Amino acid sequence: MNYRYATVLAEKTLGAAGTETIDIDVKDPISRLDIGWRPTLADTAMAAALAAGISKIELVDGSDVLHSLNGRENQALCIYDRRVPTMNHAELINGADAYATMGIDFGRYLWDRELAFDPSKFRNPQLKITHDRTAIGASTSTHKLEVFAHCFDERAISPIGFLMAKEHYSYTPTANDAYETIDLPTDHPIRQLILRNYVAGQDPHDVADYFRLDEDNQKRTPIDVELEAYIRRMKGVWQEVSEGFVSYCGTAEDYYKYVTPCDHMTQMFGAGDDVASYANVHDYIKGGYVQIYGVASAMMFIGHVAGYLPHHCIQFPFGIQSDLDDWYDVTRLGSLRARVQSAASYSGAVISIILQQLRRY
Repeated sequence: MNYRYATVLAEKTLGAAGTETIDIDVKDPISRLDIGWRPTLADTAMAAALAAGISKIELVDGSDVLHSLNGRENQALCIYDRRVPTMNHAELINGADAYATMGIDFGRYLWDRELAFDPSKFRNPQLKITHDRTAIGASTSTHKLEVFAHCFDERAISPIGFLMAKEHYSYTPTANDAYETIDLPTDHPIRQLILRNYVAGQDPHDVADYFRLDEDNQKRTPIDVELEAYIRRMKGVWQEVSEGFVSYCGTAEDYYKYVTPCDHMTQMFGAGDDVASYANVHDYIKGGYVQIYGVASAMMFIGHVAGYLPHHCIQFPFGIQSDLDDWYDVTRLGSLRARVQSAASYSGAVISIILQQLRRY
């Protein structure tokens, strides 16, 4: 068999908030790591999206950090890279098991022979997963974790490197129309940059409305965009985020859920579980926030959402994503800076810059 699906961590029941450290005891090159988190919901309302229960996913080798994203950033990067509609099994019902998949893609696609994680190049690689079950609901008590590796087995490869993804910078804006200038690294070519403008229930372009990238003290400005206009144009490039879910709803306002798509044009379709039941959406759907009303309390609702901007993340791809030689070679630059301008919904926001880089062996 050319490939093998290896269990790195068999499903394990977790306790209170903490960090699970997992040794990567695999000798063969790894194309992808799959992380599965299975919480049992226990609250009528959700406090955040499913992936918020994983606050950090790190791959380290001693003090060398090879991957570092939170669960929502991780899912968004996977959705953009894999062009899949969702990463969640969204069974959002009290007492039911939901399932959030996260992953580390070391190549441009599964079984990329040029880019893969070769454990033999490192001394003691470890996966560190920080979790908090109450992040999605205060009463959530049961949750489980499992990790799998997609390994090259009889297929011999000699990868030249792997894709490294990290949250490079994160800050909280303090005013509307305020500028934040961020120095970006120039040590590895950049395949893509993701700007995450997070406030629950708000469209990302209402958190920050302008983004600029400049080289060598504005000698060149490869990106200078108004974000709402950029998002509109990129809907002809990005894969639509599409996610089904089931939930209870009722006549009170305490039934609300969080979903993956976050732009202000997110649409929802759904119905009650019998012919006499109907439901409607209150106010709007944006920022991943969905509030559903029904004709009776604890009524089953079967819904579907479709939109863009997974977990408030806006992608800036650099070059032909399948061509290693076409990515943004920042190693030839003296300096590279990003500038973000905050917008009206800045209060309580967190703005982050995520980089996916080519790291060679």
